[in-house]
Amino acid sequence: MLFAYGCRSSKKMVSEERSVMRLSGEEHLAAVIANTPDFTALSSRLKLTLPTKKGEFSVNGTLKIKRDERIQISLLIPVIRTEAARIEITPERILAIDRMNKRYVDVPVEDIKQLLGTDVDYPMLQSLFTNDIFLPGKYHLTKKDYASFVALPVDENAVLLSKKTRKRTYAFTASNETNRLTESVIASSSAAHRLRWQYNNFGPVGDTVFPMEMTIFLEGGGESSKTTLTLSRLSVDGMELKATSIPAKYEKIGLMDLMRMIENL
Repeated sequence: MLFAYGCRSSKKMVSEERSVMRLSGEEHLAAVIANTPDFTALSSRLKLTLPTKKGEFSVNGTLKIKRDERIQISLLIPVIRTEAARIEITPERILAIDRMNKRYVDVPVEDIKQLLGTDVDYPMLQSLFTNDIFLPGKYHLTKKDYASFVALPVDENAVLLSKKTRKRTYAFTASNETNRLTESVIASSSAAHRLRWQYNNFGPVGDTVFPMEMTIFLEGGGESSKTTLTLSRLSVDGMELKATSIPAKYEKIGLMDLMRMIENL
C-alpha cells in the first residue's frame, strides 16, 4: 500500500556545513525540517515501476499534490496516453478508479486504519510523498515534538532521527552535508514488518529542491518488494487540483476486492 510544516517563508536555512557532533537532536530535526521542499502545489510526470509475480512492470503517468488537501496519481495507457487508472488521497478518503473496467473503490481512511491495524493517515502519506518528517495525526511538528526524537550518528555523512511508540518506530535518515531527508522508515515494534521510503536524485524545482526518485520497500514475513517512482518535468505552485468525479455507470467494489486484485498481479 503506497499508501512539519509551519510558515516556511519565515524559516532560516541552517548551515549545511555544521557537523553531526555540533548539532543536538532538536537542532538536527529543525535543520531537516527547514530544508523540506517548500511548495503549495506540485505537478510532475511519473514513471511508476511496480513489483509483480513475473518481475517488474512500469507504467507512465502523473503525480499531483495540493498540500494538505489532495494527492492524485494518474496512470496512462501506453502510446495513446489516455487515463487507465487514478488514485486520489484526501484527508478523509482514498479513491481508486479503474477506467479500463469501469469500477472504483472509495474508502474512508479510518476504514483502512482499522483493517490494516495501522495509524496511517493523510498527514503521514503526504509527508512520505513530499520528503517531510512526520508523526501520525500531525500536519505540523512543534518544538515539543522535536524534543521527543533521538538523534544518533549513522556515519560521518548521515544522522538517524527516531521516535518510538508502543506499537511503532518512526525513523528518519538525514544527510549531514545538506540536512535533507534521505529515508523514512515505519517499523512495527518487533521490527518484523517495515516500510522504507528512500529519496534520491534531488534537483531544483522553482525556489525549492525535490527528490526526483523515490524507492519504496515493503519488508516483512521474510519477503520484500520494491516500488520506484521516477519524476520528471516538475513544476510547483500556481495549480488547482479539483476533486475527481465518479462516472454514474461505474461499479463500486470493496476494499477487499481491490486487495485481492493486487495480490494476483
